[in-house]
Amino acid sequence: MQNSAISPGTQPMIIRESAQQKRERRFHFLLHVALIIYFFITLIPFAWTFLTSLKSSRDVAAAPLKIFFSPTLDNYRAVLFNQYSADSAMARVRVDIPGAFLNSMIIAGGATILAMLLGNLAAFALARYKMPEREVYAFFFLAFRFAPVFVFIIPMFIIYQQVHLYNTYLGMILIFQVIAIPLIVWTMRSFYESIPAELFDSASIDGATRVQQLRQIALPLAAPGLAATAVLTFIACWNNFVFPFLLGAKQTQTITLATITFIGYEEVAWGMMTAAAIVTIVPELILAMFVQKHIVRGLTYGAVKE
Repeated sequence: MQNSAISPGTQPMIIRESAQQKRERRFHFLLHVALIIYFFITLIPFAWTFLTSLKSSRDVAAAPLKIFFSPTLDNYRAVLFNQYSADSAMARVRVDIPGAFLNSMIIAGGATILAMLLGNLAAFALARYKMPEREVYAFFFLAFRFAPVFVFIIPMFIIYQQVHLYNTYLGMILIFQVIAIPLIVWTMRSFYESIPAELFDSASIDGATRVQQLRQIALPLAAPGLAATAVLTFIACWNNFVFPFLLGAKQTQTITLATITFIGYEEVAWGMMTAAAIVTIVPELILAMFVQKHIVRGLTYGAVKE
Protein backbone atom coordinates (compact mmCIF):
# COMPACT_ATOMS: atom_id res chain seq x y z
CA MET A 1 0.00 0.00 0.00
CA GLN A 2 2.82 2.32 0.83
CA ASN A 3 4.58 1.54 -2.47
CA SER A 4 1.43 2.20 -4.51
CA ALA A 5 0.81 5.53 -2.85
CA ILE A 6 1.55 8.59 -4.97
CA SER A 7 3.86 11.04 -3.36
CA PRO A 8 2.71 14.65 -3.22
CA GLY A 9 5.35 15.79 -5.75
CA THR A 10 4.66 13.12 -8.37
CA GLN A 11 1.27 14.25 -9.71
CA PRO A 12 2.30 17.83 -10.56
CA MET A 13 5.31 16.43 -12.43
CA ILE A 14 3.04 14.15 -14.49
CA ILE A 15 0.76 17.09 -15.24
CA ARG A 16 3.71 19.24 -16.29
CA GLU A 17 5.05 16.47 -18.58
CA SER A 18 1.62 16.00 -20.16
CA ALA A 19 1.28 19.73 -20.79
CA GLN A 20 4.76 19.81 -22.32
CA GLN A 21 3.87 16.94 -24.62
CA LYS A 22 0.73 18.78 -25.72
CA ARG A 23 2.77 21.88 -26.48
CA GLU A 24 5.24 19.80 -28.49
CA ARG A 25 2.44 18.13 -30.45
CA ARG A 26 0.86 21.51 -31.13
CA PHE A 27 4.21 22.91 -32.24
CA HIS A 28 4.87 19.99 -34.58
CA PHE A 29 1.36 20.24 -36.01
CA LEU A 30 1.77 23.95 -36.73
CA LEU A 31 5.23 23.29 -38.17
CA HIS A 32 3.86 20.66 -40.55
CA VAL A 33 1.02 22.97 -41.60
CA ALA A 34 3.52 25.76 -42.28
CA LEU A 35 5.74 23.43 -44.30
CA ILE A 36 2.78 22.19 -46.35
CA ILE A 37 1.71 25.77 -47.09
CA TYR A 38 5.28 26.70 -48.02
CA PHE A 39 5.50 23.64 -50.27
CA PHE A 40 2.38 24.61 -52.19
CA ILE A 41 3.56 28.21 -52.48
CA THR A 42 6.84 27.08 -54.01
CA LEU A 43 4.92 24.91 -56.48
CA ILE A 44 2.86 27.84 -57.78
CA PRO A 45 5.50 29.11 -60.28
CA PHE A 46 6.05 25.59 -61.65
CA ALA A 47 2.31 24.94 -61.93
CA TRP A 48 1.79 28.31 -63.62
CA THR A 49 4.60 27.58 -66.08
CA PHE A 50 3.18 24.16 -66.90
CA LEU A 51 -0.35 25.50 -67.40
CA THR A 52 0.95 28.27 -69.64
CA SER A 53 2.76 25.69 -71.76
CA LEU A 54 -0.62 24.06 -72.44
CA LYS A 55 -2.25 27.27 -73.65
CA SER A 56 -2.52 28.51 -77.21
CA SER A 57 -1.06 31.92 -77.98
CA ARG A 58 -4.60 33.33 -78.06
CA ASP A 59 -5.33 32.05 -74.55
CA VAL A 60 -2.00 33.30 -73.21
CA ALA A 61 -2.65 36.83 -74.48
CA ALA A 62 -6.30 36.84 -73.40
CA ALA A 63 -7.47 39.70 -71.18
CA PRO A 64 -8.75 39.19 -68.59
CA LEU A 65 -6.65 36.20 -67.66
CA LYS A 66 -8.11 32.83 -68.64
CA ILE A 67 -8.20 30.37 -65.78
CA PHE A 68 -10.19 27.74 -67.66
CA PHE A 69 -9.06 26.92 -71.19
CA SER A 70 -8.81 24.08 -73.67
CA PRO A 71 -5.31 22.56 -73.28
CA THR A 72 -3.22 21.98 -76.37
CA LEU A 73 0.09 20.27 -77.08
CA ASP A 74 0.99 22.59 -79.96
CA ASN A 75 3.73 24.24 -77.90
CA TYR A 76 5.37 20.90 -77.15
CA ARG A 77 5.09 19.84 -80.81
CA ALA A 78 6.86 23.05 -81.76
CA VAL A 79 9.54 22.64 -79.10
CA LEU A 80 10.22 18.93 -79.48
CA PHE A 81 9.48 18.25 -83.15
CA ASN A 82 9.68 21.71 -84.79
CA GLN A 83 6.02 21.43 -85.80
CA TYR A 84 4.88 25.03 -85.53
CA SER A 85 1.25 26.09 -85.69
CA ALA A 86 0.26 29.14 -87.74
CA ASP A 87 -1.63 30.99 -85.01
CA SER A 88 1.40 32.98 -83.89
CA ALA A 89 3.87 35.35 -85.45
CA MET A 90 6.56 33.14 -83.89
CA ALA A 91 5.62 30.43 -86.38
CA ARG A 92 8.17 32.04 -88.68
CA VAL A 93 10.91 31.43 -86.12
CA ARG A 94 12.60 28.04 -86.09
CA VAL A 95 14.27 27.31 -82.76
CA ASP A 96 16.14 24.01 -82.71
CA ILE A 97 15.30 22.94 -79.16
CA PRO A 98 16.19 19.24 -79.75
CA GLY A 99 19.62 20.28 -81.03
CA ALA A 100 20.09 22.66 -78.10
CA PHE A 101 19.00 19.89 -75.72
CA LEU A 102 21.66 17.59 -77.18
CA ASN A 103 24.27 20.34 -76.87
CA SER A 104 23.39 20.79 -73.22
CA MET A 105 23.70 17.06 -72.57
CA ILE A 106 27.13 16.94 -74.23
CA ILE A 107 28.48 20.08 -72.58
CA ALA A 108 27.02 19.59 -69.08
CA GLY A 109 27.75 15.86 -69.06
CA GLY A 110 31.30 16.28 -70.35
CA ALA A 111 32.01 19.13 -67.95
CA THR A 112 30.69 17.09 -65.01
CA ILE A 113 32.79 14.03 -65.87
CA LEU A 114 35.98 16.05 -66.33
CA ALA A 115 35.36 18.09 -63.20
CA MET A 116 34.68 14.98 -61.12
CA LEU A 117 37.99 13.50 -62.23
CA LEU A 118 40.05 16.60 -61.54
CA GLY A 119 38.09 17.92 -58.58
CA ASN A 120 38.20 14.66 -56.63
CA LEU A 121 41.97 14.46 -57.00
CA ALA A 122 42.32 17.99 -55.66
CA ALA A 123 39.80 17.39 -52.87
CA PHE A 124 41.53 14.19 -51.76
CA ALA A 125 44.92 15.91 -51.78
CA LEU A 126 43.63 18.84 -49.72
CA ALA A 127 41.94 16.46 -47.26
CA ARG A 128 44.77 13.95 -46.73
CA TYR A 129 48.07 15.57 -47.67
CA LYS A 130 49.67 17.50 -44.81
CA MET A 131 51.05 20.06 -47.20
CA PRO A 132 52.01 23.54 -46.01
CA GLU A 133 49.50 26.31 -46.70
CA ARG A 134 46.89 23.88 -47.97
CA GLU A 135 44.17 26.23 -46.76
CA VAL A 136 45.57 28.85 -49.11
CA TYR A 137 45.28 26.39 -51.98
CA ALA A 138 41.72 25.52 -50.93
CA PHE A 139 40.80 29.19 -50.83
CA PHE A 140 42.30 29.60 -54.29
CA PHE A 141 39.66 27.22 -55.66
CA LEU A 142 36.92 29.02 -53.76
CA ALA A 143 38.07 32.38 -55.12
CA PHE A 144 36.75 31.42 -58.54
CA ARG A 145 33.27 31.25 -57.03
CA PHE A 146 33.69 34.69 -55.48
CA ALA A 147 34.93 36.44 -58.60
CA PRO A 148 32.29 37.90 -60.94
CA VAL A 149 32.10 36.12 -64.27
CA PHE A 150 32.76 39.28 -66.26
CA VAL A 151 36.16 39.70 -64.59
CA PHE A 152 37.68 36.90 -66.69
CA ILE A 153 35.12 36.37 -69.45
CA ILE A 154 36.57 39.08 -71.72
CA PRO A 155 40.16 37.74 -71.55
CA MET A 156 38.79 34.23 -72.08
CA PHE A 157 36.86 35.44 -75.12
CA ILE A 158 40.05 36.78 -76.68
CA ILE A 159 42.00 33.63 -75.81
CA TYR A 160 39.28 31.39 -77.19
CA GLN A 161 39.29 33.30 -80.44
CA GLN A 162 43.07 32.91 -80.80
CA VAL A 163 43.27 29.21 -79.90
CA HIS A 164 40.12 28.31 -81.89
CA LEU A 165 38.09 27.15 -78.89
CA TYR A 166 35.30 29.64 -79.46
CA ASN A 167 31.96 27.95 -80.25
CA THR A 168 33.32 24.43 -79.68
CA TYR A 169 32.23 21.66 -77.33
CA LEU A 170 35.74 21.40 -75.91
CA GLY A 171 35.85 25.11 -75.20
CA MET A 172 32.51 24.98 -73.42
CA ILE A 173 33.51 21.97 -71.35
CA LEU A 174 36.78 23.61 -70.31
CA ILE A 175 35.24 26.94 -69.29
CA PHE A 176 32.61 25.17 -67.24
CA GLN A 177 35.40 23.86 -65.01
CA VAL A 178 35.54 27.34 -63.49
CA ILE A 179 32.22 26.72 -61.75
CA ALA A 180 32.36 22.92 -61.45
CA ILE A 181 35.78 22.23 -59.91
CA PRO A 182 35.44 24.66 -56.94
CA LEU A 183 32.06 23.14 -56.11
CA ILE A 184 33.47 19.61 -56.19
CA VAL A 185 36.64 20.45 -54.27
CA TRP A 186 34.91 22.12 -51.36
CA THR A 187 32.12 19.55 -51.20
CA MET A 188 34.18 16.38 -51.55
CA ARG A 189 36.94 17.61 -49.27
CA SER A 190 34.59 17.43 -46.29
CA PHE A 191 33.58 13.88 -47.23
CA TYR A 192 37.18 12.70 -47.45
CA GLU A 193 38.06 14.39 -44.17
CA SER A 194 35.20 12.55 -42.42
CA ILE A 195 36.70 9.15 -43.32
CA PRO A 196 38.77 7.79 -40.39
CA ALA A 197 42.47 8.37 -40.95
CA GLU A 198 43.24 4.92 -39.50
CA LEU A 199 41.94 3.31 -42.68
CA PHE A 200 44.46 5.18 -44.80
CA ASP A 201 47.26 4.51 -42.30
CA SER A 202 46.54 0.77 -42.38
CA ALA A 203 46.47 0.78 -46.16
CA SER A 204 49.74 2.71 -46.25
CA ILE A 205 51.39 0.14 -43.96
CA ASP A 206 50.21 -2.61 -46.32
CA GLY A 207 51.94 -0.80 -49.18
CA ALA A 208 48.98 0.90 -50.86
CA THR A 209 49.80 3.98 -52.88
CA ARG A 210 47.87 7.22 -52.68
CA VAL A 211 46.03 6.38 -55.88
CA GLN A 212 45.07 2.96 -54.51
CA GLN A 213 43.86 4.55 -51.27
CA LEU A 214 41.70 6.94 -53.27
CA ARG A 215 40.31 4.24 -55.54
CA GLN A 216 39.82 1.43 -53.02
CA ILE A 217 39.01 3.30 -49.79
CA ALA A 218 38.02 6.92 -50.30
CA LEU A 219 35.80 6.62 -53.37
CA PRO A 220 33.71 3.63 -52.14
CA LEU A 221 33.17 5.16 -48.70
CA ALA A 222 32.32 8.56 -50.17
CA ALA A 223 29.93 7.15 -52.79
CA PRO A 224 26.89 9.05 -51.43
CA GLY A 225 28.88 12.26 -51.55
CA LEU A 226 30.03 11.51 -55.08
CA ALA A 227 26.43 11.03 -56.24
CA ALA A 228 25.21 14.21 -54.57
CA THR A 229 28.15 16.26 -55.82
CA ALA A 230 27.84 14.94 -59.38
CA VAL A 231 24.14 15.83 -59.52
CA LEU A 232 24.71 19.32 -58.10
CA THR A 233 27.58 19.88 -60.53
CA PHE A 234 25.53 18.72 -63.50
CA ILE A 235 22.67 21.04 -62.51
CA ALA A 236 25.06 23.99 -62.11
CA CYS A 237 26.51 23.36 -65.59
CA TRP A 238 23.11 22.66 -67.15
CA ASN A 239 21.59 25.91 -65.87
CA ASN A 240 24.52 28.16 -66.72
CA PHE A 241 23.63 30.92 -69.13
CA VAL A 242 26.60 33.30 -69.32
CA PHE A 243 29.30 31.01 -70.72
CA PRO A 244 27.28 29.64 -73.69
CA PHE A 245 26.01 33.16 -74.37
CA LEU A 246 29.44 34.79 -74.56
CA LEU A 247 31.73 31.96 -75.68
CA GLY A 248 29.42 30.03 -77.98
CA ALA A 249 27.20 30.46 -80.99
CA LYS A 250 24.43 28.53 -82.72
CA GLN A 251 26.50 25.34 -83.12
CA THR A 252 26.97 25.02 -79.33
CA GLN A 253 23.77 26.74 -78.23
CA THR A 254 22.46 25.20 -75.00
CA ILE A 255 18.81 24.79 -74.16
CA THR A 256 18.88 27.54 -71.52
CA LEU A 257 20.15 29.93 -74.17
CA ALA A 258 17.80 28.66 -76.87
CA THR A 259 14.79 29.33 -74.66
CA ILE A 260 15.17 33.12 -74.88
CA THR A 261 15.05 33.00 -78.68
CA PHE A 262 11.27 32.77 -78.36
CA ILE A 263 11.36 36.46 -77.47
CA GLY A 264 10.61 38.11 -80.79
CA TYR A 265 10.33 41.70 -81.96
CA GLU A 266 6.56 41.55 -82.37
CA GLU A 267 5.65 39.34 -79.42
CA VAL A 268 6.88 36.86 -76.86
CA ALA A 269 5.88 33.26 -77.49
CA TRP A 270 5.09 32.52 -73.86
CA GLY A 271 3.53 29.15 -74.62
CA MET A 272 6.57 27.86 -76.48
CA MET A 273 8.97 29.42 -73.98
CA THR A 274 7.27 27.79 -71.01
CA ALA A 275 7.15 24.46 -72.87
CA ALA A 276 10.89 24.76 -73.47
CA ALA A 277 11.37 25.60 -69.78
CA ILE A 278 9.49 22.44 -68.78
CA VAL A 279 11.65 20.40 -71.15
CA THR A 280 14.74 22.04 -69.64
CA ILE A 281 14.02 20.94 -66.07
CA VAL A 282 12.96 17.37 -66.93
CA PRO A 283 16.53 15.89 -67.07
CA GLU A 284 17.38 17.47 -63.73
CA LEU A 285 14.24 16.04 -62.11
CA ILE A 286 14.82 12.56 -63.55
CA LEU A 287 18.47 12.56 -62.47
CA ALA A 288 17.58 13.76 -58.99
CA MET A 289 14.85 11.11 -58.64
CA PHE A 290 17.19 8.27 -59.60
CA VAL A 291 19.87 9.27 -57.09
CA GLN A 292 17.57 10.82 -54.49
CA LYS A 293 18.64 8.37 -51.80
CA HIS A 294 22.30 9.09 -52.44
CA ILE A 295 21.69 12.84 -52.49
CA VAL A 296 20.06 12.76 -49.06
CA ARG A 297 22.83 10.55 -47.67
CA GLY A 298 25.48 12.67 -49.33
CA LEU A 299 24.20 15.98 -48.02
CA THR A 300 24.02 14.59 -44.46
CA TYR A 301 27.17 12.44 -44.65
CA GLY A 302 29.61 13.41 -41.93
CA ALA A 303 27.20 15.91 -40.37
CA VAL A 304 27.10 13.90 -37.12
CA LYS A 305 30.31 12.49 -35.73
CA GLU A 306 30.50 10.03 -32.91
